[in-house]
Amino acid sequence: MRPLHWALWWVLGGALLFALIVYACLRPSSGMSSWLPQLDKLQHAGAFFVLSFWCLALVERRAYLRVTLVMIAVGAGIEVAQGVMALGRSAEWLDLLADVIGILLALAVSLVQRESWFAKVETWTQPS
Repeated sequence: MRPLHWALWWVLGGALLFALIVYACLRPSSGMSSWLPQLDKLQHAGAFFVLSFWCLALVERRAYLRVTLVMIAVGAGIEVAQGVMALGRSAEWLDLLADVIGILLALAVSLVQRESWFAKVETWTQPS
């Protein structure tokens, strides 16, 4: 993990984000169809981009591959859970693909940055 002043808070924020995303993916379906046909896929990609970007900011570059693989496993696990739960949800390969696209976009953005965005925020908030 990166040496961050507020590491505990960043980790707790990530855990909360993780819990919210898992809940949103596994809660019973409302049964309502969206006005935008593929909104669900955009939501998957967006959620996994944010979660992956957050987690990648916590670790050094050498751990990026592990974080990426864990995020893909989380997405696959959610799809398996949706397939076995009788809550109006179904497992879809396209949802997993959307998750992977969000994860890979977060990885690409993280690789372009020189330092963690958490480190940047911490430098902005330190007294001069």
